[in-house]
Amino acid sequence: MIAMALACEPRLLIADEPTTALDVTVQAQILDLLKSLQAKYGMAILFITHDLSIVRHFADKVCVMRYGEVVESGATQTVFDAPSHDYTRMLLDAIPRGRKTPAPADSPVLLSARDVKVRFALKKRLFGKSDYFEAVRGIDLSIRRGETLGIVGESGSGKSTLGRALLRLLKSEGDIRLGETDLSALDKSGMRPLRSRLQVVFQDPFGSLSPRMTVGDIISEGLKVHHPEMNRRQREAEVIAALEEVALDPGMRNRYPHEFSGGQRQRIAIARALILTSRNCCCSTSRPRRWIARCRCG
Repeated sequence: MIAMALACEPRLLIADEPTTALDVTVQAQILDLLKSLQAKYGMAILFITHDLSIVRHFADKVCVMRYGEVVESGATQTVFDAPSHDYTRMLLDAIPRGRKTPAPADSPVLLSARDVKVRFALKKRLFGKSDYFEAVRGIDLSIRRGETLGIVGESGSGKSTLGRALLRLLKSEGDIRLGETDLSALDKSGMRPLRSRLQVVFQDPFGSLSPRMTVGDIISEGLKVHHPEMNRRQREAEVIAALEEVALDPGMRNRYPHEFSGGQRQRIAIARALILTSRNCCCSTSRPRRWIARCRCG
């Protein structure tokens, strides 16, 4: 993409979120490449991003936009050290700081895995053993209620493959348990009743939402599968509540994914994952108050 943009040696390069979904190593390489190309061709760069850390280290000047208008602009260091607009201060205050409070030591283990392995066949031979690529090798982990476990690594290190293996979306070896239930012993039909308890938000918000379905249909799809007893009005009420939970206007539920930004699409994906939360046994004070109030588990 960079080569295509530079083919005509432009005077101005508009880089629209060029580092989205890249790991930190590749991101640094792309930024270094842009700097070197800027020096080589003597061009200006208009860098569009939501990542404040990149702006601080890459840009000479910064413009902060909100609702289609520039609310503040100036030298990068000045804006970051002494922001004059409330919205800019809000963005800077939203940068994560400190440490998360650890989960109680006696919290029950929700998910555990032992010696998980995932292999992909590279070449099938007529005689003899086939060649395999081992994408995940001997992973052990456990996650307690209220705990957050971060899986960190460069692109291609096996992070997403491990996640899909834990969800039983990929064939794997090893022991995987959801509470006391052995997931590794279940087939596709056996996993279906448990799917509402194992939801996923995919990395790419552009590829994970069907372009042929409205946002309301996308979010309510899980309710149709796991709770067919619900009527259309009940499902719509759940969709409205889920959109409000992720700070999106419920009036946009009849639009299609291409009408939203990348960040809004990821909020839609989160709403799709969370809408089944109130349908599980949720008598836990760790759940949002709205989910507990709407719980029908009795």
